[in-house]
Amino acid sequence: MAVDSARTVTMSVLLRQMARLMTDELIERMTAAGFDHQSATHHPVFENIDPGGTRVTVLAARAGMTHQSMGELVRSMERLGYLESRVDPSDGRARLVALTSTGRNTVRHAIGEIADIEQAWLERLRGAGFDVDLRGALVAALRAYESEHVDSGARSQIHLGPAGPSAERSTP
Repeated sequence: MAVDSARTVTMSVLLRQMARLMTDELIERMTAAGFDHQSATHHPVFENIDPGGTRVTVLAARAGMTHQSMGELVRSMERLGYLESRVDPSDGRARLVALTSTGRNTVRHAIGEIADIEQAWLERLRGAGFDVDLRGALVAALRAYESEHVDSGARSQIHLGPAGPSAERSTP
């Protein structure tokens, strides 16, 4: 029996590779700009935290991580000065994780860098013959998936954040 020796490269592999390269470039740019202690491990928090703060359980669900792993990551980022924990005003028994001024400054700078990195990748894609609104297409596809899987809990797994062409988030 012959086995195909060529590895199958799926679309998910290609998307993950592009995302990894974008993240690596972001970390390089942030470090060059003087933002020390940047790591890809911080991105699940920076990508999923709300401007007014977010509970660890919500951060974990959005990032697809365990509560315990997210808790460890949050504590590490608190020690680095990016995050602080405070009482949730809607439930005094719960805690919210929020960005500190250092965290907000980091996110503000990162948003500008991310816009430049995304633009460079969009130009590469256009050069390869893919000339569509990629962000819009991805959001539409994720929303379609979400509506097709309403009963399966997909809503808790998909967090698209703000809508709009730039999808920039405001930071407190």
